[in-house]
Amino acid sequence: MKDEDRRVRVRNALIGIAYGDSFGMPVEMWDTVTIRSKVGKVEGLQSGCPDNPISSKLKRGMVTDDTMNSLIVTDVLAKNHGTVDAKLFIEELRRWIATSENSASIVGPSTRRAMELIDQGVPMEESGARGTTNGGAMKILPVGLVNGLNGAINPDKLIHDVVELCRPTHYTSGAISAACAIAGGGALAITGIDDVNRIFDYMKEMADRGARCGMQWGGPSVSARMELGRYFANHFQRTEALDLLYRIIGTSVVSEQSIPAAVVIFYMSKGDPYECARMCANIGGDTDTMAAMACGICGAMSDDPVLFGDEDVSLLEQVNDIDFEAWTDKILSCR
Repeated sequence: MKDEDRRVRVRNALIGIAYGDSFGMPVEMWDTVTIRSKVGKVEGLQSGCPDNPISSKLKRGMVTDDTMNSLIVTDVLAKNHGTVDAKLFIEELRRWIATSENSASIVGPSTRRAMELIDQGVPMEESGARGTTNGGAMKILPVGLVNGLNGAINPDKLIHDVVELCRPTHYTSGAISAACAIAGGGALAITGIDDVNRIFDYMKEMADRGARCGMQWGGPSVSARMELGRYFANHFQRTEALDLLYRIIGTSVVSEQSIPAAVVIFYMSKGDPYECARMCANIGGDTDTMAAMACGICGAMSDDPVLFGDEDVSLLEQVNDIDFEAWTDKILSCR
């Protein structure tokens, strides 16, 4: 792959995280009935909904902790030449929480609990032993990008890096399995693969391997739920498939729900980030996190420099004080 094409894919992945995050932000954690009654359908970037306790204070184009955690991970990787440093991540996250006006309402429960335990002197090997939510997966895409930059993925290293980043906050088998799926999708896509079936299968493989790591918690298989969701996508019309995803797989903050749902929506979108974000936002549940993960992988699949509209990209950069070119340089510095 040409260096310029690789750069475009990395930039698109980072934009995709923020784009999906902002797209799903207004209706985060609402069920489908509430979304229909309050806004009808989410068709583009918009302000947080006044009645939504999570997004009500957020302006159009603003992102949440999904993007901010991903950028913190990017910063950590750049400072350590591509090596995961969980301690540095916690330090950087703590700094962001202390300076962000909105962190109180958008930092996830597993992360908040783990940081409280760390403050009490609990070692990182134990602080994440109850972290079962999707906070491990929602920030993991930069780790996948770095692992795929050179065109050949070492799956053992990829899983090791995921486990290390999950250790302080999400050191459970389900959370790690989910994070390995998302990291695997980003890693394979950034190598130049644009076949959603191949990427989906690799994500399943990584989910299976990741499930053997961390504290073993009883629960459904991330990989099996991904496969069930793909069955829905392949055998039902889109509206019915999404309804089955929502009712049977689930879309909550639980890792075994929102990650399989996000991966299946990525599969259904065929890599189109707008369609992907639109489905994630309107299905209900943890809409911003699902869209951030799925749209990030959509972005990594494409070397189209205008995959995202200039107006939306400018808005995301302006209201969030994000420079996507600078963050792209940070990922590429890890190569």
